[in-house]
Amino acid sequence: MEPGAPAPERRLDVVRALGEHGIGCGVLMAPVLPFLSDDPTQLRATVRAIAASGATSVTPLVLHLRPGAREWYMAWLGHHHPHLVRRCERLYAEGAYAPKWYQRRITRQVHELAQEYGMGPTRAGMPRRAPAPTEPDPAGPGTEAPEPVQLTLL
Repeated sequence: MEPGAPAPERRLDVVRALGEHGIGCGVLMAPVLPFLSDDPTQLRATVRAIAASGATSVTPLVLHLRPGAREWYMAWLGHHHPHLVRRCERLYAEGAYAPKWYQRRITRQVHELAQEYGMGPTRAGMPRRAPAPTEPDPAGPGTEAPEPVQLTLL
């Protein structure tokens, strides 16, 4: 939704590239848009794609609407999905954040899907780590490591 932001598939390309270089990467799945991207089928497809990219974990964040963003989003919603404006206003009636019950429901669903697809949720900021390789280095001991490669996001 954010103008100029990389498409989700490009972001997952970065996760794949990091994994190919032995760098574990968790994904922040944000924002989950109430009534637009929170359907269980959509959550499943998103978590499946994240898992397929090689991510080690996924953490969902439900849309929050601080002043400025709230007005912009409601105008956008009114233009593209006018039937959802009233529902969204009710959901965010208490402030910038969706109610805790809603946030917990989304988090629970995503973490259950993550477990189903072999990923873990983050715990205290630490993604689940893949087990260390057990095979010996095929180049043998004493072989120099290749030069590091600088990765770019764009």
